[in-house]
Amino acid sequence: MRTLAYAAAVALLGLTAPIASADPAVPDPGYNTVTYLIGKCWDPTQPVEQEPTKVEYNCDGTSVMENMVWSAWGADGANGTGTDNSVECQPDCATGARLVNPIVVHAWNPKQADGCPPNLQFYSDLTVAYPQGVPPWIKPGTQWAADTLFTTVDGMPAVHYINQGAHSCTPL
Repeated sequence: MRTLAYAAAVALLGLTAPIASADPAVPDPGYNTVTYLIGKCWDPTQPVEQEPTKVEYNCDGTSVMENMVWSAWGADGANGTGTDNSVECQPDCATGARLVNPIVVHAWNPKQADGCPPNLQFYSDLTVAYPQGVPPWIKPGTQWAADTLFTTVDGMPAVHYINQGAHSCTPL
């Protein structure tokens, strides 16, 4: 009888005990297999989203891929189409015009980022190509920064972002 009462008490405690929350500094992607992401701007407090319809890629709201539709997403890379919504920072980024253009996106070379869960891998290379209309700062053959090259992809002016990964895997 005492054993039965003890078992009932343990069961009751198990039902009423608070559930421990996950450490937000090391988010659980919720997948048992590798999850692929685009974005140095990934916020680890948000759910992991594969094949996102919206990707912020400058971390300040000045460049966003929207209405994305992906034809491929996995270890071999990601391919998609959508709309680039970028700010022309003239006279400055706060007051510059928004430029909206169709885009073709290719991401590849997934890698784990330092401090991130092992099942998260970020595409370290990303091209955003413009089949019609292109922001005026994209001039193939020039370079914006060491990790940003202006190039041509399948005859389209494009930006190639190199060595991308999570800006941080700690909450913003």
